[in-house]
Amino acid sequence: MDVSAEAKKNIILAVILCSLGFAVYSCVLSSAFQLDDYRVIVDNPAIRNLTQLSKIWEFWPTRFITTLSFAVNFSLERFNVFYYHVFNLAIHLGSALLVWWLTFLTFSTPKIRSEKIALSKGTIAFFAGAIFVAHPVQTEAVSYIVQRATSLCAFFCLASISLYVKSRSLESGSSTENSWRYYYIASLLTAILAMFTKESAIILPLLVALYDLIFIRTKKAVSWKKLAPFFAALPVIPFTMFATKSVNFLEMRLACEGAPGISPVHYLLTQARVIVTYIRLLFIPWNQNIDYDYHIVGTLAELPVLASFVLIILILSLAIKMLPKYRLLSFGIFFFFLALMPESSIIPIADVIFEHRLYLPMAGYSIFLAGAVYYIFARRSRRAMNAAIFIIILLYSALTYGRNLVWADGVSLWSDAAHKSPDKGRPYNNRGFAYLGRQDPDSAIKDFNKAIELEPGSDAGYYYNLANAYRMKGMQEEAVSNYSKAVEIDPLFTMAYIQRAVTYFNKGDYDNSLKDMRKVEGLGCAVPASFREKLEKMMKKSR
Repeated sequence: MDVSAEAKKNIILAVILCSLGFAVYSCVLSSAFQLDDYRVIVDNPAIRNLTQLSKIWEFWPTRFITTLSFAVNFSLERFNVFYYHVFNLAIHLGSALLVWWLTFLTFSTPKIRSEKIALSKGTIAFFAGAIFVAHPVQTEAVSYIVQRATSLCAFFCLASISLYVKSRSLESGSSTENSWRYYYIASLLTAILAMFTKESAIILPLLVALYDLIFIRTKKAVSWKKLAPFFAALPVIPFTMFATKSVNFLEMRLACEGAPGISPVHYLLTQARVIVTYIRLLFIPWNQNIDYDYHIVGTLAELPVLASFVLIILILSLAIKMLPKYRLLSFGIFFFFLALMPESSIIPIADVIFEHRLYLPMAGYSIFLAGAVYYIFARRSRRAMNAAIFIIILLYSALTYGRNLVWADGVSLWSDAAHKSPDKGRPYNNRGFAYLGRQDPDSAIKDFNKAIELEPGSDAGYYYNLANAYRMKGMQEEAVSNYSKAVEIDPLFTMAYIQRAVTYFNKGDYDNSLKDMRKVEGLGCAVPASFREKLEKMMKKSR
């Protein structure tokens, strides 16, 4: 096949891959904002002006690129969710194309190019990209707008690795040109972009080293000269956190010393079970949930925990044993576990499990599964391999479309979560919030009360939302009571004071309304001038 014919074929395949991605995500393009979308996008003044880069930086320094992308969205269409979703989908399609390219490049590396599997590189590489774009576990990272941080970070990580591989292949080729240097510099630049997109990019240097070790190394040692700049960039993320004080390192140290919360040891033990759940979701993507109810593990002696560690060790041992003969499969396994490390190791995170954390590790699974299908079927029949590929992609696509139908509406999404996590308050609270958006305060009140019943006194937001629902019904006394409970739990909850002040005003209780306004000002927040003027005018009349 000549170069032009191969290029045309790749363009057609790229169009097919992108069309597949668009088809399975088409039903979610108008889905509303959810959860942290409000904090990071809707209620975030930092993204209101694209020219004020300092405010964008100050909001979240280690996610500056992500926040900047939201500012771009806002400057174009403000809060039109369609364009936010299109942006997310474009990132996802780009990442899938990069998985395809990375897999294709792999078959030209010294350790695998002479193997028989390299003859099927086009099919395997395309299949890896198709798995990545169509797998249902990717929905949370794509359909949940704020998780652009995860997908965009993965995009830059995959671009960095792919560009590095391309540079090394050009360097070792027969060409005397220095074009490899441009790819290498681009690889370093995308690595830096990744590190200012999400903190999990800290694992990127190890992923590049893993690839070099498995596919490129021809001598006893890896090329540390080429890898050194990547490792030199490792301090970028922790230094940025420390310099900008965006992370409280004292709290992290206290957690390690056994302060209240999830200790690193308990988090690690819990993650063993979480990782097994992740593995199950890869092979059997069923019963997905935006809000899992996972208890914190207390000891290694718990049978499920011990069994999880044993399974993980067995999988890694198998990957080591397979390495000489099935290098592609071993790489996929090692990549998966390594990419999970930033969020599934010893650094405690309040939510111990989220499906979006599988987004970058999915690249490893995609390469593994594509290679496994070849080894299982291709030796018998290429037709059988193509049939297996078609069935797997069809199944994944159907499940992804079905999962996105759940994501398409806030009530359906949180009803699904409430059904699967019935003892957790957050799904009911968030479904109640969705009901408020539908102007259905009665249903909202039921859900907010259920959330409070399950987790009494634990979240000021539950009482605040309940108060808003009562206000929507015109039940002023109940609204004031619940705003008061919210500020009792969180004395710095400025919005609760503001809304209670408005409620007091509507009741004609101007003295208490003024007290709340002064409380808000005392917390360093501005009070709307129009409301203050209106309040002072009514107080004068009442006197």
